Amino acid sequence: MQFEDTVFIVATGRIILMRPGPVRFVEAGKKPRIKKPAGIKHFLSITVLWFRAKKMRGYYFLATASLAVLIFAGIQSHMSNYVYVVLINDQEVGLVYDADEIEKFIFELTDRCGDLYGMSTRPGESIVLVREFRPGSDIKPDQVQAAIRQKLTLLTDAYMINVNGSPFVPVKSKEDLSFVIDSIKGNYMHGNGGATLLDVFIVEDIELEKCTVDAEDVLKAEEVVTLLLGNTERGKPRTAYLSEPWISSSLVSYHSFSENGTIPFSSMAAEELFQDDKIVAANNAISVVTVEEISVIQDIPFSVEYIYDDEMWVVQEEIIIAGKEGKKELVYRITRENGVEINRIKIRETIIEQPLTQVKACGTSNVPSMGTGTFTWPVENGGEISPGRGFSSFHTGIDIAAPYGTHILAADTGVVWFSGVGRSQGNYLILFHGLYWTLYLHNSYNLVSEGDTVTKGDVIAKIGSTGNSTGPHLHFEVRIDDGSREWLQYYQHTPVDPLKFFHP
Repeated sequence: MQFEDTVFIVATGRIILMRPGPVRFVEAGKKPRIKKPAGIKHFLSITVLWFRAKKMRGYYFLATASLAVLIFAGIQSHMSNYVYVVLINDQEVGLVYDADEIEKFIFELTDRCGDLYGMSTRPGESIVLVREFRPGSDIKPDQVQAAIRQKLTLLTDAYMINVNGSPFVPVKSKEDLSFVIDSIKGNYMHGNGGATLLDVFIVEDIELEKCTVDAEDVLKAEEVVTLLLGNTERGKPRTAYLSEPWISSSLVSYHSFSENGTIPFSSMAAEELFQDDKIVAANNAISVVTVEEISVIQDIPFSVEYIYDDEMWVVQEEIIIAGKEGKKELVYRITRENGVEINRIKIRETIIEQPLTQVKACGTSNVPSMGTGTFTWPVENGGEISPGRGFSSFHTGIDIAAPYGTHILAADTGVVWFSGVGRSQGNYLILFHGLYWTLYLHNSYNLVSEGDTVTKGDVIAKIGSTGNSTGPHLHFEVRIDDGSREWLQYYQHTPVDPLKFFHP
């Protein structure tokens, strides 16, 4: 038996099949004419024909007619106490007199929402009207319609996007999946830094499956693209059922459920599609792999050829021919996953320009002794020796505090052996005087270079606080040459107290 487009009325333990009339539409501001029940019309017709057959006249007719009216009024009064109990998923939501009015309301609501979503929709709940005798009932059709509007779930046929076999989100049509895949690939097809794109593909298996879902949960193709690329979580849809349509009428009875074996939508068949109130889909994201080729121009370092000159000191050097870096082109094949590089292979290397070798002359002669044997104070305008920072076995010099930028002076005539930077020393200088070496640490700037000749009292640097330093000062050291006349390592020469060179 077909139950489509039918209304089941449960009354006094019996199931009565009624044929609903077509849905009627009336102009705004007018009320639809309510037809009288067919049974009452038939009773009235029989009564009139009986009176005509008896040819009753006078007070007999009036008495009989009055009695008929009273009987009819009593029947009407009795019948008016019969109402329809509206149940949604076995829960009573109100009472109405007219079942057709509820059916019409549901059909119109379904049609309007279908136009809004652009999809055919149908109710997802079990809506049952049971006829019962309830004298004195408070009938409020508006409240019943409001309850139906609030509780009703509108289902639609859609397509579930599955990622690696797990449901992700529903879309309206098959064309939406093609749009989603093309858009995701297009997001990674712009290349990186002038790279040539060779291939782009999605790692996961993405496919469609027919489903029935709440119309509100169907996403537009553009929204799915944003969801996948943004790795955004979305609350689970209220309904989902991966099968053919499972409900044939907006108004069904308990009996129809038991006969056709349909599974209610709130069953575990729907709940198993989701876990922890989040959509399950390959860690809620997809992986897009791109393969590209990129060309990189890289410098080729030049080599250095040394020429040794015995007319130059060992601390002196001179560039005879300046070196020049070469150029080469490297072509790499790069694999990226979601834009992040995961593999790089060099597939080709081409020399564009060969490098030019640099020729440097280095001195081999010993640095001559230029010192006078007497020292001048190394800080302009004096400065102060920091308390507790004099010479000791743990502190091989003296700390002279002075403002930033104060001139540092060469303590004696000599040659700059080293001018550079150390991790703990900061900017520092080493001067060779012959019998002695002097050291100047923590400078803000060095003003002389290796191989330069300086005279006693020349400005060679400025006070600073570079390296391991707690404030602007000069760490000044004096060391006795060990006879080698070369500085090969930091603690090679013996330190002495600098203050002994400044007392009579």
